[in-house]
Amino acid sequence: MALIGAHVSIKGGILTAFDRAKELGVEAVQVHPTPPQTWRRLKPSPDTVDEFRQRMTETGLDAFFFHAVYLINLATARDDLLASSEASLADSLDLANTFGVRGVIFHPGSHKGLGFEAMLPQMAAAMSSALAAAPGRSLLLIENSAGAGNNIGSTFRQLRQMLEAVDNERVGICLDTAHAFTAGYDLATPEGLRAMTKELDFEIGADRLYAIHANDSKAPLGSNRDRHENIGDGFIGNDAFGRMLRDPLLSRVPFLLEVPGLEHDGPDRANVDRLRRLAGLEPVAG
Repeated sequence: MALIGAHVSIKGGILTAFDRAKELGVEAVQVHPTPPQTWRRLKPSPDTVDEFRQRMTETGLDAFFFHAVYLINLATARDDLLASSEASLADSLDLANTFGVRGVIFHPGSHKGLGFEAMLPQMAAAMSSALAAAPGRSLLLIENSAGAGNNIGSTFRQLRQMLEAVDNERVGICLDTAHAFTAGYDLATPEGLRAMTKELDFEIGADRLYAIHANDSKAPLGSNRDRHENIGDGFIGNDAFGRMLRDPLLSRVPFLLEVPGLEHDGPDRANVDRLRRLAGLEPVAG
């Protein structure tokens, strides 16, 4: 059975993630350890790290992920942006190792018309360098894109090529359902879901999938638009999420909500309960 999780705020400090996770009743967590629109770095005190690890043990919330900043672009032609991106990834991985979280999820960026194949060696070198600079167990997880413009990673073939180019067991995939749908994978239908999981397993392998961003889509199939919607309120629909939660390949990993929420404050109890019901679980008590 898949773990039901959510992205939560850490306003007030990173330790508040555990309190917000408890309020939502989730079994897995994702946070931005630093503001996602800046290059700011977090320098936690030893006491904060110790308390974080203690609370992770006490709560059982070891399915914990960091999301890297949105500024990262490993396919840029700008040397300064590439250097900042690589340094940010390395710092996020080092932070993940320090706190003992499972991994860092990131958007690889856009080649801005230069071409995926042309920029692949640069992307692989940047990921390899970041991993080498932050040795440890935490994973580096590439998130698939919706395919807008020249964004990278909208197909499983591109993701496979990136994994092969880096050739490091610490690199894996985070599958965003809304991104996959608007990139052309029709996971809203039983036939489309079977086709998607078959391609995912063939191109990437189930063992390289470590997390799922569970988002419905405000945008239609193949539109290449990144527009998240609450579970059941978009073009993907409740039935599809029920099938995904029962799918033997997908249900192995945590489902992390990144939805707008009914009050537009981000993932909420209502969306958690929607996923729980679709998974055949009781709503969160309290």
